[in-house]
Amino acid sequence: LFVGSLSWNVDENWLRREFEHFGDIIGCRVITDRESGRSKGFGYVEFANADDAAKAKAEMHDFQLDGRPLNVDFSTPRDKPDQNARANKYGDKRSAPANTLFLGNLSFDCSNDGIQEIFAEYGNVTRVSLPTDRDTGALKGFGYVDFGTTEEATAALEALNGQDIEGRAIRIDYAAPR
Repeated sequence: LFVGSLSWNVDENWLRREFEHFGDIIGCRVITDRESGRSKGFGYVEFANADDAAKAKAEMHDFQLDGRPLNVDFSTPRDKPDQNARANKYGDKRSAPANTLFLGNLSFDCSNDGIQEIFAEYGNVTRVSLPTDRDTGALKGFGYVDFGTTEEATAALEALNGQDIEGRAIRIDYAAPR
C-alpha cells in the first residue's frame, strides 16, 4: 500500500504499529530525504496477503494520524516489459553482482532526488550519481546508484530493469568496481 500525507513525526515503527493489526506485514518504509534524513511525507506498507491490504486500505484511508488524514491507496506494481529483449538482440551479458548499479537510457528529465525516491523502495541508497556535460550541465543519459548491500542492489535491478522512468525504458546492470 502507498501511504501518503504522513506527518513528519511518523517513522517506520509508528507506521508499522498503525497497520500491523490488519495482517502480516512483510515490508514497511517511510521515504526520507537523503541529505536531511527527514520524512518526505509518504511511505509503503506491504502485506503478505492482498485481502489484508484491502482491509487496511478501506479502514485507514482518511484515518487521522498525528493530526493528518492519511491518503492510503494500492501501490501500483510497475509492469515488467520483456527485460531480455534488448539483451537478446544485442548479446548483452550481465556483470558480476555488486552494490552499485549502472543505469542506462535515462531521460534527460531525471533528477537525483527522483532516482533516489524510486530506488529507495528496494533498500538503503547511499549515493546517486547522474553525470552531466561539463559545458552545458545537461545530463548524459546514464548514472549510478549505490546501495548498502549487493542484495538490495539485486532487488532493485530485478524489479526496475526495463521499467519506464520519465518516459524511457531504463537499462540496469551491476557497475564494475572502479
